[in-house]
Amino acid sequence: AEREHLIRMPLRELLPQLDANRFWQVHRSVVVQARCIERARREDSGKVTLWLRGRAETLTASRLYAQRFRAM
Repeated sequence: AEREHLIRMPLRELLPQLDANRFWQVHRSVVVQARCIERARREDSGKVTLWLRGRAETLTASRLYAQRFRAM
C-alpha cells in the first residue's frame, strides 16, 4: 500500500511471468495484486472503479477487464 513499482518492460512480456491468480491486469497499463482490491463498483458506462487497501486514490478498470469483477 505504501509503494508502487515502475517496471520498464512491456506488459506482454511481464504478464506471463506473474501468477495470474495473484496479479490481475485491470487496464491497458495497470496490473494489481488481487488481494489488495478492497472493493469494486461498476459504472453505467461499463467501466469498474476499484479501491485498493491502504490507498486513497481509485483506479479504473477498463470494460475489457471488467468481467473479473462481476462477482464483486
